[in-house]
Amino acid sequence: MFYIVSLGNHGAKYQNTRHNVGWLVCDFIRDKLHLPELAPDNSMSGRVTEGSVSGVNVKILYPDTFMNNSGAAVAKFVPRTSVASLIVIHDDIDLPLGEIKLGKGRGDGGNNGVKSIIDKLGTKEFIRIRIGIAPRSFWTGEVKRPKGGGSLERFVLKPFTRSEASKLEEVKERAFCALQEIVTTSLESAMNKYN
Repeated sequence: MFYIVSLGNHGAKYQNTRHNVGWLVCDFIRDKLHLPELAPDNSMSGRVTEGSVSGVNVKILYPDTFMNNSGAAVAKFVPRTSVASLIVIHDDIDLPLGEIKLGKGRGDGGNNGVKSIIDKLGTKEFIRIRIGIAPRSFWTGEVKRPKGGGSLERFVLKPFTRSEASKLEEVKERAFCALQEIVTTSLESAMNKYN
């Protein structure tokens, strides 16, 4: 069994924002797998569904806590003995939009949802599917990370532009394929193919 957690903020005003890209990607994955609709589960502080990916059982959580308190829901969702089978899908401001990065055992990278999960679980040893949301400089092509504080918060809570949303469709497909590879083969194999 793999436990998949997608990070985001609930509420209509956050629905299509960059910070909610974990939920947007996971919506795509659920549709591709024809999983049952999400059901509220107060004992998990979120909405859950379950099914299988290529014959491997998966359980998915969308925490209903806000991003900064995601760890509280994740700690209820994942048994302590199964943290190695936890996959967290989240936005990453240090990766350009259009890229994904797979990994395990990293720090929080400035993502408060991931920080909360590490704090509550007491470990970094879980799988991440990081979805890039950073803009690139028009002139250099380099990633332009917004400065911390107000400008960063405003940026991650903005909706995607039409061209960004189009690019996001390709990202969703790559993330889905990467997830399949992780659960059916291994994280290492998926990293070799998709990083």
